[in-house]
Amino acid sequence: MPALDSLMKALGKKYTGVNYEGAIHGFLRAQNDPKATRDEVEEAANLAAAKDAWPRTVAFLKANLGVK
Repeated sequence: MPALDSLMKALGKKYTGVNYEGAIHGFLRAQNDPKATRDEVEEAANLAAAKDAWPRTVAFLKANLGVK
């Protein structure tokens, strides 16, 4: 993440990187991934990440695309 942060700043881009504790990569779509056994801790972390990330994403898109 530090390299990405530096690159985005150098390019003058708006960027906020967030690492969600316990959430896996692709946490927004992970709910559809079939698994042999459930990992309730991972599921809870993914849900918490999604609840925080989705409103942030919508707000970013509205602010940067002029959508109301």
